[in-house]
Amino acid sequence: MKGKIYIFLACVYMIFLIVSNDVRAEDFWQAPFDTSASEIQSADSTLSLREVLNLVASENSRFKALDYQLQAARGEIRQAGLWSNPELEMEFEEVSWDAPGFRESEISVALAQEFEFFGQRGARKGVAEAQLEATELQVRLTSFDLYLITKQRFYTLAHAQQEVHLFRDAVELAEEIVNNIEYRLDKGAALQSELILAQLNLERTNLALEEAMRDMEALEAELVSLWKSRLSGIRVLSEAEPDFKSLANKLDLLLNRSDSSRQVLQIKNELKIIGAEKAKVIAEARPTVTFSAGIKRLEADNSNSLVLGLSLPIPLFNRNQGIRESLDAQQRSLDYDIAQDEIEAFSRIRSHTIRLKKLIDKHAALDSELLPRAEAAYRTLQDNYEAGRVPYTQLLEAERTLNDFNFEHNDILLAIQEQIIVLEGLTGVVMITEKEN
Repeated sequence: MKGKIYIFLACVYMIFLIVSNDVRAEDFWQAPFDTSASEIQSADSTLSLREVLNLVASENSRFKALDYQLQAARGEIRQAGLWSNPELEMEFEEVSWDAPGFRESEISVALAQEFEFFGQRGARKGVAEAQLEATELQVRLTSFDLYLITKQRFYTLAHAQQEVHLFRDAVELAEEIVNNIEYRLDKGAALQSELILAQLNLERTNLALEEAMRDMEALEAELVSLWKSRLSGIRVLSEAEPDFKSLANKLDLLLNRSDSSRQVLQIKNELKIIGAEKAKVIAEARPTVTFSAGIKRLEADNSNSLVLGLSLPIPLFNRNQGIRESLDAQQRSLDYDIAQDEIEAFSRIRSHTIRLKKLIDKHAALDSELLPRAEAAYRTLQDNYEAGRVPYTQLLEAERTLNDFNFEHNDILLAIQEQIIVLEGLTGVVMITEKEN
């Protein structure tokens, strides 16, 4: 029985990617998708978490959308670095309709070009680069969220498939008891009421099995939708439980990741954009220079002359001081937000690590003590019932207790994985991966 229960998780080993504190917080939130995976098994077979991630990486169109978001942001950098176009200027002077052939006219043709000597163009590029960095972070967070969704659906489906397996075991036990009672009833060693109770228990268990199978099919459709539109009866399989105790000993390290929470990183990116905007505002307060050069034609004496021009705005008034004050205030506000978000992130991480440790301790108690004792008690009562030494009600109660422990064990495995997923979503640290074959 215990070996069957362990079908839920296959070859899963806890691998922490918690690195030293000198690594930038931005280096986290790297989803373990392998978009270069060359060999992907058929989705109609049993899949590991790694194979599911490879399927999502290769076939989910979200990644193409993210690539175009980055391409759009890079285009903004290119646009910010471009020069303005030159302007063609033409002037007609001394034109009179009483002068046939415009004999007294003066015609000027010139080209004018604006030059940004005081860092305006570089400041614009700085804003676009800061926005690109924010886009890169958002793309990374979106990809990581897709990883968390994939992982959540994978383990939810694995839990549902294990639940179906447990209900099938329960049906087999109920059928075995019904057959045994029918045999003993023929021998006059059992009561008709015992057979009725056993048949009712079998019907109840079959109904629960049918409901669990429908739930499993719905969860299969949710998982498959991450890489294709048609359901093909996939299965996910795990063969061994991870070392939860080893995981519990490392959870406190996650408390150091409060400065890499998504809220903090996003605010830091906002600060970078505001800093770039301030530099742009300062640069725009400096004047730009426009040079022009051309030729002037004097029809009166049939002569040409060179025309040079210079245009320079006079910065008598600082029209950007209000914007600078606004940006300064926004920076101070975001500094306070970072401080508070780091406190709240630390609190959330600590809260979920405590919950995860409690679940791991409960799982250990079930795995090493309660389940083996419940299974041993059921086998003992089954032998005593077949020998006619205990009533059927005691055997039925023992069977229900064993089933309850089995289902509770399966539920705890899912709850542990869900808590791990929550912590990953809070810290950006990939905490588990499947063992590669």
